[in-house]
Amino acid sequence: MARETRAEKKAAAPPAQGSSSSFMSVFMHADAADVALMLLGLVGAMGDGMSTPTMLLLTSHLTNDFGRGPDLVQDFTSKITANAMSLVFLACVSSVMAFLEGYCWARTAERQASRMRARYLQAVLRQDVEYFDLKSGSTSEVITSVSNDSLVVQDALSEKLPNFLMNATMFIGSYVMSFAVLWRLTLVALPSVLLLLIPGIMYGRILIGLARRIRAQYASPGAIAEQAVSSARTVYAFVAEESTMARFSAALEESVRLGLKQGLAKGVALGSNGVTFAIWAFNLWYGSRLVMYHGYQGGTVLAISSIIVHGGLALGSALSNVKYLSEASSAAERIMEVIRRKPKIDSASNAGQELSNVAGEVEFKNVQFCYPSRPESPVLVGFNLRVPAGRTVALVGSSGSGKSTVIALLERFYDPSAGVVTLDGVGIRRLRLKWLRAQMGLVSQEPALFATSIRENILFGKEDATEEEVTAAAVAANAHGSSRSCHRATTRR
Repeated sequence: MARETRAEKKAAAPPAQGSSSSFMSVFMHADAADVALMLLGLVGAMGDGMSTPTMLLLTSHLTNDFGRGPDLVQDFTSKITANAMSLVFLACVSSVMAFLEGYCWARTAERQASRMRARYLQAVLRQDVEYFDLKSGSTSEVITSVSNDSLVVQDALSEKLPNFLMNATMFIGSYVMSFAVLWRLTLVALPSVLLLLIPGIMYGRILIGLARRIRAQYASPGAIAEQAVSSARTVYAFVAEESTMARFSAALEESVRLGLKQGLAKGVALGSNGVTFAIWAFNLWYGSRLVMYHGYQGGTVLAISSIIVHGGLALGSALSNVKYLSEASSAAERIMEVIRRKPKIDSASNAGQELSNVAGEVEFKNVQFCYPSRPESPVLVGFNLRVPAGRTVALVGSSGSGKSTVIALLERFYDPSAGVVTLDGVGIRRLRLKWLRAQMGLVSQEPALFATSIRENILFGKEDATEEEVTAAAVAANAHGSSRSCHRATTRR
């Protein structure tokens, strides 16, 4: 097995931690409409967060009026009606705020994620072959970034970020309101916030961390199952059904252990919610002292006790989303790293000259070349070859002698480290890349076909080809049947 080179190690190394520190990379694909949607979503999230403490405060007024009774309160019915109408109005406003929060963030998340996927795929297709050689497992990495990374960013924008904003607003609004209405009780109950953080932190850190490890652990048994199913004939031929099942079961053991650990952690996290009852009991006990000795009203004490508990729980829920936002920032930075990368051989560039008349003479002059992934193993050293126009040349040699490399250099998938490749006496580096590749055709030993019709596969070579040219190409390639139209012929990978 070939030794891993420095270039391979560098390509396989994870991005630096500092590259994922900026959360603004999540919003790099937003336009003016997305900014407007995010502002409306921010207003909605803040309004939704303030609705709960406001509702509890209005309820305290209603409770105080009930406690006084109709004989002690003038216009008892009108006050009850006014408080009830205030709650109805709050319900309407809260519904509008919740709608803005849900719709605007989900809408902008879909828009930005769609734009990000398109830009990322466009950037990947623009990269040179060297990029894919140096990236170990580049195909799976591209697919992962298009699907998983983009979904992480989309989920953060549509759910985690608005949830964080809503809970942070609820926490701040609850304690500001509590200090303004009943500062004595709020000051005494403030240390209980630390206890209220326990459920949120356990949910957000331990449980989610275990769930991520379980998903990663399923990759091993998944690979075994995929290999066995895709090579089912080989498994049957070697009577390997039982050994395959044994390997699959053994690979699942770690997932089972993590699942049991997750269940235990979930039970502890849910059980820790019982601390809220102890905080409630303390708040009510101290609140009763305020009612007896300081003249505070019972409904106000009850409402502020509820606001303190809800505010503390909201802070724990808000902090549990920080991990998701950090992961979204890292995923967005990985995608932006590819989008920002400028390839050495840019297939999207229109720079370069075009020859008015192509005869087809090809020449390699003192070409030296080694693949970027194996810089210590030269493939071509002082290679010279001249192919006159109209001549047929066969390159013969053992495997790895550089036959395919010559074609790759001619198509300019790579540039030689020394020497020059010319077309009609002009170095191909000076020619426009798209024009150069349009002047040649390559039929490999095992051609790859796209999952579409034969006609559309042919059109990949020349998008503006006429029907006659498509039919002629199909006939020449023995891909045109007399009984079926070229339009209807389909392929399967």
